[in-house]
Amino acid sequence: MRVRTIFTLAIFSIFCLVTFADAQPGGRQTLSVGDSAPALNVETWVKGEFNPSNAEVYVVEFWATWCGPCKRSIPHLTQLQEEYAEDGLTIVGISTDEDSSLVKKFVAQQGMKMEYTIGVDNRRRTQRNWMDKAGLKGIPSAFIVDRNGIIQFIGNPLEEAFEDILHKVMSGRYDLQKSEKAQPAIDGAKQFRNLNSWAEAEKHYNQAIGVDQFVFANLYLELFEMLLLEQGDTAGAYKLIGNVMLTRGSDDPELLTWFAKMIATDDRITGSKRRMDVAMSLAKTAQSFARKKTDPLYLSTIALVHFGNGNMDEAIEWQRKAYFSAKEKEKAEYKFTLDSYKTQQQRASAGE
Repeated sequence: MRVRTIFTLAIFSIFCLVTFADAQPGGRQTLSVGDSAPALNVETWVKGEFNPSNAEVYVVEFWATWCGPCKRSIPHLTQLQEEYAEDGLTIVGISTDEDSSLVKKFVAQQGMKMEYTIGVDNRRRTQRNWMDKAGLKGIPSAFIVDRNGIIQFIGNPLEEAFEDILHKVMSGRYDLQKSEKAQPAIDGAKQFRNLNSWAEAEKHYNQAIGVDQFVFANLYLELFEMLLLEQGDTAGAYKLIGNVMLTRGSDDPELLTWFAKMIATDDRITGSKRRMDVAMSLAKTAQSFARKKTDPLYLSTIALVHFGNGNMDEAIEWQRKAYFSAKEKEKAEYKFTLDSYKTQQQRASAGE
């Protein structure tokens, strides 16, 4: 009897772990990545409450108390909720159990292991709007919704792609439909670049960037790299940076830090091609446009450029500011860099 019970539970757990690719019902799939997120019709909120109209990025995960794989996803979702809470993420677990009291008891037993919003969909209205329309039969199943209310992921939260896409969505630099639209131009840019057809490569880069300047901001760096290091057009490369500072700086100050770091640290940029004055201008302009002037990202970029210029006292001072401004979970990283600057200063003082 015990062997039969264990076997039954094992089969049951396997059954509830169905991936998006394998879960196609008889009906027509009408909800896909790139679509607007449907409404949430939750009957009972067991832990916290959620209103999509007040949300930034959110995850909707369907689960049940009897589902083994669902239980394995709980600590992972809690970790992600903690990691991205300050960046605007809300994780909402929607239980498909029919008995709300059973869910309440289960959530209470989980305690701090289950630190995200939980609702019960015992009338199946939310399940029909989300899972059924997406063609999903099994749980756990998760949907990632970006800041524009667009679904960017549908699938299993235990998949590696789930966390990878969530990270990109949190940065605001991910959109699957736009990526598919821009991909031909990106491929063309790389092909023409390999052929040293600089004008055609630049045209294709600009076409891809034109799809969305924020999502494809990294292509500005590729274009700069091509102009400066491959084409040898130093004036053109820095003209590009000047245009980016003027037209994109206020909307995307983080992009300016990417340029500053590249100029200051890329070993391929040597001699007159390394304009540290431009790197510092980029770093300081980025900070001036930052929503929070004490954001450690911008403070540490200024520190890095000072370090590249050999201004060790300034580098240490700015990195110290970055360290004290950093979130507790990020302090170790900033402290490591601060200590490395101090070590370099000590070595320079000792004449090493």
